[in-house]
Amino acid sequence: MAKKTQIAVANDAKDYRDVVIRINLDDKTDWLFTVSLDKEFDLILEDATPRSSAAGAEKFVENDRVPPEVLAELERVQPEVMALLQPAA
Repeated sequence: MAKKTQIAVANDAKDYRDVVIRINLDDKTDWLFTVSLDKEFDLILEDATPRSSAAGAEKFVENDRVPPEVLAELERVQPEVMALLQPAA
């Protein structure tokens, strides 16, 4: 099983920052998660619905239908995501 996880800042406005996490564990399906920090409200939105894109077609997936191994990989990279969301002040 090839494990490919990419983490990137998608939006870096002064008052809003998005970090996108793309997880691919089986070379077939990309799981896309977006974690956002709205600095005005200092609120981290972690319950965004993940998107799965397989064969080029994107669809929204209920959080409880995300495979456990994908959630485990998301948890593993969480410190790196949080570091990108809150860069050194």
